[in-house]
Parts: sequence; structure tokens; C-alpha cells
Amino acid sequence: MPKPDDTDWGRYATYGMEICVGVALGAWVGHLLDRRFRWRTPWGVIFGSMLGLGAGMYLLFKDAMKMNKD
Repeated sequence: MPKPDDTDWGRYATYGMEICVGVALGAWVGHLLDRRFRWRTPWGVIFGSMLGLGAGMYLLFKDAMKMNKD
């Protein structure tokens, strides 16, 4: 149960938004690639989403390692 004086919710919301925006941006770029090259399968969307997820997780781990040092 969270403590009443727990004010770190903004940091955790930021982590979630970084991952969400990374996946959405990757999916959008993948969709543009699918349309540009007229691919019949959504490989661009899949690859872009996974790349965005990886970028979001990288940022999460980077911040976690920085917090662990402190």
C-alpha cells in the first residue's frame, strides 16, 4: 500500500509514457514503411513496435541504473 507522502508517481508515469510513446512511434514509422514499400504483411509495424519497446526498456534500465548508483 502506498504511503501518503509517496510523491514518486510522476516518475513512474514518465517511465510508462516513454515506453508507450516508443512503441507508438515505432508502429507509426513501421506502418509508413509498409505503405511505402507496399508490403503485404505488417513486418514494418512489428519491427518498429519491437524497436520502440526496446528503446523504452533501454531508457527504463538506464534510469534504474542511475537510481541504483545514488
